[in-house]
Amino acid sequence: MANKFILLLMTAFLNAFILSEVQSAMTDDNSIFLYGTITTEDDQSYTGQIRWGKEEAFLFDFFNSTKIDNDNLIHLSRSELKDLDKQNSWVSTGWFGWSHTSYNNDHTHSFVCQFGDILAIKPQRGNRVKVMLKNGEVLRLSGGSNDIGATVRIHDEELGMIKIDWDNIFEVRFESAPANMESAYGAPLYGTVETSSGEFKGYVQWDHDERLADDELNGDTRGGELDIPFGKIKTIKKTFSGSEVTMRSGRSFKLHGSNDVDDDNRGIIVNIMGMGRVDIPWEEFEQVTFTEPANTTWSSGYEGKAISGSVETTDGDKYSGEIIFDLDESYDLEILDGENKDLEYSLPFRYVSKIKPKNDEASYITLRNGEKLLLEDSVDVNDDNDGILVADGPDDYRYIKWSEVEEIRLD
Repeated sequence: MANKFILLLMTAFLNAFILSEVQSAMTDDNSIFLYGTITTEDDQSYTGQIRWGKEEAFLFDFFNSTKIDNDNLIHLSRSELKDLDKQNSWVSTGWFGWSHTSYNNDHTHSFVCQFGDILAIKPQRGNRVKVMLKNGEVLRLSGGSNDIGATVRIHDEELGMIKIDWDNIFEVRFESAPANMESAYGAPLYGTVETSSGEFKGYVQWDHDERLADDELNGDTRGGELDIPFGKIKTIKKTFSGSEVTMRSGRSFKLHGSNDVDDDNRGIIVNIMGMGRVDIPWEEFEQVTFTEPANTTWSSGYEGKAISGSVETTDGDKYSGEIIFDLDESYDLEILDGENKDLEYSLPFRYVSKIKPKNDEASYITLRNGEKLLLEDSVDVNDDNDGILVADGPDDYRYIKWSEVEEIRLD
């Protein structure tokens, strides 16, 4: 009897443990999906899984827009502003040899962050939008990408799939997805992308677009056109004239005639947790192998904070405090961009620990995970950078030209 009781107890414990693990896995799986409530202009509310247009579906996907103005310019002197205007000028030559100098005097920049850093999005007149971050900051933005004006899809828990035009959206408010939610669009695409510069493992966006198992790969074969759900694909390998696609079943097809499978492909993006994303052009792509996600947990409770740290100048001076990078990025949820061997990197500042200019064209970037990158071809890392502001107090700002920066260390 005692042995039977112990056996029943162990069985109950084991079942409870398995149930706990399953529920944990389900929570982890759903923690990356966009989910929330959309309120329309006619005061209707819909709650469920969200897909932004036909693209963004995850908290790590990027939201893109443009800042309307730059309030940081008030911290520069007249001479500093004049020098900055010269840096951002360009000369054009017209008829009869006349030349004209143009200036970018507003020094406005794009705004990019991950959807997971946003609490709510509220469309305004025209292409303007109000974005509330999870840290409580409210940004007023305008246009800048197809994220503004998109038709937003929401899988309402009761009504099913609903498409809501941008002009009919009053507000989109993001929430954590339920642990037991079944994805309306299939599982995320995850795998290893092989390139001429090495391998990258993470969540995959194919042709900058397809990122879910229910999305389709399109291409032509000798027998006709194929539309293959990505969830059934094991590998895609670039060939001379297209791609060779191998299914999970073992069947394979050689496809051509579509920007999904030939050199019209816009690139393959790999989203890497704890780093950001790398955008791989078709020329550098070799093969992708899809696998189950290794880690799907997203820290949805994170709230972006001000960038802070220290800046050492070429003269040996050192200034510490809150940092405004490129006279623009002030939150660690914003993005540092640059290229390495034709691969485009987009790195949230919260994953960056050190920035050290190498020369006028490039900078060394050290990530918190220890990885080091040499990035170029971006205003974030070359001499087109508008410079650094270091705030030692509410009204005490020190402006440092990019040419004077020796090294930036982030807290």
